[in-house]
Amino acid sequence: MNRLAQNGYVTLISRCLIGIVFVLAAMEKISLPDEFAVSLQAYQIVPMQAINVIAIFLPWLELVCGIFLLAGICVRSSAAIVSLMLAAFVAGISVALSRHLNIDCGCFGSAHASPIGWQRVVEDGGLFILAVNLWAHPKSVFAMGNS
Repeated sequence: MNRLAQNGYVTLISRCLIGIVFVLAAMEKISLPDEFAVSLQAYQIVPMQAINVIAIFLPWLELVCGIFLLAGICVRSSAAIVSLMLAAFVAGISVALSRHLNIDCGCFGSAHASPIGWQRVVEDGGLFILAVNLWAHPKSVFAMGNS
């Protein structure tokens, strides 16, 4: 199993999958930060003073990490940051579900609105596992840098 996790093609596919998801997730949030701020506020977790800063900063961080993973640049660092973001997303959605909040995920912006649910937790959890594997085994095919 460990050889599969370290396989250069498996890590390439993981890089591309996570990179595409994060680039797509960032695009509309960057262009409509006010709508993303409303989505963040609906979770009732983030302090009001931090919502606007997060709504502006987080999508750019998603975009940069996604591009770096796609390009194979700073794979280990990008995977670590993505892992932390995904852990926060899983925790936020889980808390909202436990509070029985009926809210939009905010994952891909308002144009692609979808309600939170355990399916989203599983999806983000799967991406988290792939990102942690990339952090542990950053070498992959067509990578420009592995650290």
